[in-house]
Amino acid sequence: MTASSYLVDTILPAGEIHLLGGPTGAGKTRWLFDTLLDWHAGKSVLGYSSHPCPWLYVSSDRSEASVYRTLETMNLDRERIPLLSAMDKRLTLNQILDAAQERHAQLVVIESFGGFVDSTVAPNTRQIKNFFYSLRPFLNATNATIIGVVESPKMKPKERYENPRQRISGAAAWGHYGETIILIEPVAPDTPNSNRNIIVCPRNAAEKVIEAEFLDGHLVPTIFN
Repeated sequence: MTASSYLVDTILPAGEIHLLGGPTGAGKTRWLFDTLLDWHAGKSVLGYSSHPCPWLYVSSDRSEASVYRTLETMNLDRERIPLLSAMDKRLTLNQILDAAQERHAQLVVIESFGGFVDSTVAPNTRQIKNFFYSLRPFLNATNATIIGVVESPKMKPKERYENPRQRISGAAAWGHYGETIILIEPVAPDTPNSNRNIIVCPRNAAEKVIEAEFLDGHLVPTIFN
């Protein structure tokens, strides 16, 4: 494993905060597990070259047992996922980052990322901006990268923002401050079991759309646009 300015060429620069969004049940976590394992093995991700490093997967919305049940349905060995159950341990975001440093993780993947914004209601632009600002000292000191998993509402095509970067739940600031936004959405929003679109929106590269389908519990890319 070698140091690089990218974890995945073009789409995931190191030292930044990226977001993976989509409605509940879209397949975000299942896609993540397969993609992270491919990336860590040095395989290409969505057609781009990978540069693996030590990493940590943080479950802050599900118990360790729940994560392991998902892995079992995917026939994946739990030992391959460096897991930290923030829910079971009731960890704050600072405690999660401390644990990541202790484990020398250079990529930290945090489920329910938006839940750490200090707000009693849907966070506004200022709160989201301050949240991103608060993470910069950690990123600058460690050159680590964060992928935050966030929700986006289930909406019909005519109700959705045209710009995918704006389709994260809550204030549009998520799209403003996140570096690369990846969305996983049903191709046909009114058909829950339809294929998925994986929409990749890097800040400094063209948007890319990949169609994917569920096969044996995995979300597998099939068509690249």
